[in-house]
Amino acid sequence: MKFKLFYKFLILIMLFSLIPMVWLGINLINRAEFSIKTPISELHINRVENIKNNIVVKTLNYEKISNIMDSYFSSTGEWGDREKIISSVINSDSEILSISLLNSDFVEVIKGLKANTKDMAPINREAIAISKKNSKYFYFVKDKMVFIFFKGRYFIKIDVDKNKFFKGIEIESIGEKSSLILSDYKGNIIYLTSSNSFDWWFLIKNSQIANYISNKIDATLEFSFKGKKYLGAVSNIEDFDLSIISLQEESDAYKYAMSIKKEAFAVVMIFSIGVIFLSYFLSKNLSNPIIKFMEASKKIAEKDFSVRVSVSTRDELKDLADSFNLMAQELDKYSKMQIEKILRERQNTQAVMYSTQEGIIMVDLSYNIQLINRQAISIMGCEGVSVEGLNLFKSIKNDIVIDAVKKAIDNKNKQFEFDIDFKNYKRFYRVYINDIKMKDKDEIIGYLITFYDITFDKELEKIKEDFLHSITHDLRNPVSAIKGFAEFLLKEIAGPINQNQKNMIVSIDRAAFRLLGMVNNILDIAKMEAGKMEINITEFNVYELVAKCVDLMSPLAQKKDIKFVIDGDKNIKINADTDLIERLYINLIGNAIKFTPQEGRITIGFVINGTNFRSWVEDTGEGIPPEYIDKVFEKFEQVKGQKAGGTGLGLTISKHISEAHLGKIWAEYRPNMGAKFVFEFPLGLYKDEFGKILHKQN
Repeated sequence: MKFKLFYKFLILIMLFSLIPMVWLGINLINRAEFSIKTPISELHINRVENIKNNIVVKTLNYEKISNIMDSYFSSTGEWGDREKIISSVINSDSEILSISLLNSDFVEVIKGLKANTKDMAPINREAIAISKKNSKYFYFVKDKMVFIFFKGRYFIKIDVDKNKFFKGIEIESIGEKSSLILSDYKGNIIYLTSSNSFDWWFLIKNSQIANYISNKIDATLEFSFKGKKYLGAVSNIEDFDLSIISLQEESDAYKYAMSIKKEAFAVVMIFSIGVIFLSYFLSKNLSNPIIKFMEASKKIAEKDFSVRVSVSTRDELKDLADSFNLMAQELDKYSKMQIEKILRERQNTQAVMYSTQEGIIMVDLSYNIQLINRQAISIMGCEGVSVEGLNLFKSIKNDIVIDAVKKAIDNKNKQFEFDIDFKNYKRFYRVYINDIKMKDKDEIIGYLITFYDITFDKELEKIKEDFLHSITHDLRNPVSAIKGFAEFLLKEIAGPINQNQKNMIVSIDRAAFRLLGMVNNILDIAKMEAGKMEINITEFNVYELVAKCVDLMSPLAQKKDIKFVIDGDKNIKINADTDLIERLYINLIGNAIKFTPQEGRITIGFVINGTNFRSWVEDTGEGIPPEYIDKVFEKFEQVKGQKAGGTGLGLTISKHISEAHLGKIWAEYRPNMGAKFVFEFPLGLYKDEFGKILHKQN
């Protein structure tokens, strides 16, 4: 599936503009959020630390008061004076409600109350025990804070108004949903600043805060509880087992940060939409001219040179469009010139094609007809129909012609013979396929299909064959009679003859024998071509047959001192016609003797080649020129310049014998190495009940 150029431009522009912008915006928003988060945490830490420091400072003030009281209590003096001193100290500090001195048995020895104070806070023996250990401690009783200072022999107990104490600490507010909690080490809330009715004690007991309180750990807080997120800080005053907790809902803490984040996201979205629209229009602006160029190029490829491209971008694309239009204009001029030239050449070509007697068709590489003459139209059987531009095989109406053209295409020689039956006569044709190439180039641009009318050649050949058949039959009887009477004369049946007469009669007998052999060869070929040759399949030993043929031909070879070599397994047996195979070997060996020079060598080889039997006869003569490799098997065909005698029928007979055994025979071109003839046919030959030669399939 094609991916359009417009979308490629759009994705590319957005990839390098929108994605970096969105990434940068999100990254900056996250960094801003983180930068806000840190100060908020520090704010809570500072809050609890300030409160812690204020409590410690106030505690030190009360410790100083206890030291002053201790100095007065340790000096000698009247009890009344001591009570006056206590009253003056109480009245001097608005937060102090009462001061008392406790002996070692925790009994109040001296005490003083501020006016309007009804009672003193009860004594917490556990707190006193802790103060004895730590020298100081404080605890809460309702609305009072009780400070205990251990002075060795006695304890000084100071009751303080809890509300006034914490008002003096100046606890600042953080946000609308924040709380400040003072808790003891057991998680009991001592002091709380919150307008929310939420159960803070339950939150402390069931969150991470409980762990920090019990282990007296100072830490920042960030946790979720019942669907809400909280943050803050916790700090501990170890001497008094007091924890200071500052809490705030995250939504309240980040309210302004979230507002900024939303605004930032909105800005990013606005810019993203702007980039998308800008990318769209820019992509259109880039892709539209290119698409116009593509469409115009297609029309030019279709030979429509009138097309023009209009671009108004006022940039390089505009220059390209002007150059393209100029090119199209020049191509249009050139095309018109070439069309006129082609038309003239086409007219000349058609004149030549229509004046010839052969059928001629010019097709392109897809076998679409470009040119055709009347003779070819007649052979194809498509008279009265315009076939130019149509496919050749769809235009031919005669199946015989279609089959012939296809076989010619598949044939290595690119030719094939066929015949067509017309109403009152039959005509023979030979079709040739030739490549059409550009001048001075090897590139094939089409094919030339030619139909030659060979009816006259076939008729002439038939007349020649009929003449040969008739004359050979007519010659056979007189030649046989000449040979018979020559034999009677040699046997002196008609009377004695002298030596000179005998020599003449021997020459007559030899000539008659040779002439009779020629006549018999012609008759045998006639039988073979008519399919009337009788074949008898028997099993025989190949080596023994070859040795027999060598013995028969040895007298002829001895005159030229030619040596025979038999190259093959002595145990190979095949099924074939013994007489015909013997005659094939005799023909090939006799042919080799004719062309082998003095003291030459003839090799007869045979082997089982897979499922076939293959044999060859090679000599050390001149060899066969490449142009005669196929011709030598035709009747009466001989290599020009090689005068070795013979009628030129031996190899033709050998070819028919090989084909009768469902095989083939061929000659090989071997420069300066002599001729080599090879024949091959399948193993396991047999005759069926109808006399047809078949072979067993493995």
